[in-house]
Amino acid sequence: MSTKSEVKMKVESLELSVPELFKTANENYLQSSQAIDIIKSNTGIIPVAITDEYRIVWLDVGDYPYKEWKFRYATQNLIDQRGLGLCFTTSIELLSSNEVILDNPDEPAGFIFHMSKCGSTLMSKVLDQPEALFVIKEATPLHENLWQYLTNNWKNDVELTNNNLRLIRNLISLLGRHRLDNQTSYFVRFRSWNIAFVEAIQHAFPKTPSLFMYRDPVKVMASILNKPTTGLPRLNDCGAAAFITGFSQKELSNMNALQYFTSFYKQYMHLGLNKMQNTHYLNYHQLNKINLGTILHNAYKYSPSKTDLLLMQAQFDTYSKDDSGTVRFTSDSKEKQKLVTPEMRQAAEEHLMEMYQQLEEHEYNLNKVIT
Repeated sequence: MSTKSEVKMKVESLELSVPELFKTANENYLQSSQAIDIIKSNTGIIPVAITDEYRIVWLDVGDYPYKEWKFRYATQNLIDQRGLGLCFTTSIELLSSNEVILDNPDEPAGFIFHMSKCGSTLMSKVLDQPEALFVIKEATPLHENLWQYLTNNWKNDVELTNNNLRLIRNLISLLGRHRLDNQTSYFVRFRSWNIAFVEAIQHAFPKTPSLFMYRDPVKVMASILNKPTTGLPRLNDCGAAAFITGFSQKELSNMNALQYFTSFYKQYMHLGLNKMQNTHYLNYHQLNKINLGTILHNAYKYSPSKTDLLLMQAQFDTYSKDDSGTVRFTSDSKEKQKLVTPEMRQAAEEHLMEMYQQLEEHEYNLNKVIT
């Protein structure tokens, strides 16, 4: 694929960063009845991965706060700092069982969907500041092999059966289980392409409000093409890209990087407009300290205390993808503008700008309440 030659990067995954976790957990495979007793009696045990063989990797993470900007980094840091601890694998079918449902599981306080490069990391770090809130940030089992399993290796749409919806509910509920003393609720930030499964996710949690974050497509293009991630290029190898975009794997392989990414963003915006329920929309340029209280109240019916709001607002001064909290945020919008090419503008105009305008004019866009 042209994308591979133009966008060269090191592929990263939890399995590559902590192979000992997968080796040890696979050696300790448990039958469902035995595993359920352990899972339900130990609040620190959560699903941290799904293997290629569709086994769930369970790990006792204890009270580790998972404050890092990605779930994978948190799991790696936990193991580096505390050692491996109790881990094991089970069949993925365990998650479809009524027996593994937690007693009085907490409903997520909100979901974050996004079109990439539009502030979702910042939003999740903002929400993660108060002690009472916990944010699941692109959890590995929510994108590695889960949807491949539920689509029968990218052949079919996810059927909205009781078993499938229960699996999704159990997986997310276990990721957000009450592990920390002060935790009262949790949010979930999905990877951008997870919006392809928004119907199943929202059917599993019909009461949970969602936020769809987006941005001027030209600026998204300038960001992704000049500072790429591994996520979208990897999806063509397994067939996920064809499933998500509607193009064949051969067509995608013949695309250049700009065409490839455009095919994804076109689908994200279409799904955001046509397939989401109980959702508000937020343009990145309106995400700031002044608007934060209004955004949270209207999107999630959440009104932080004055103390918590100050904590959350302080996150805007720090680069959201630095977990040390020492790197100050500086706007790069002018630099990004210099990276925009005529080809990017043409691609956005032909495929994306009409839907961008529809998002801007949507009745549930937060620009209707932000003054």
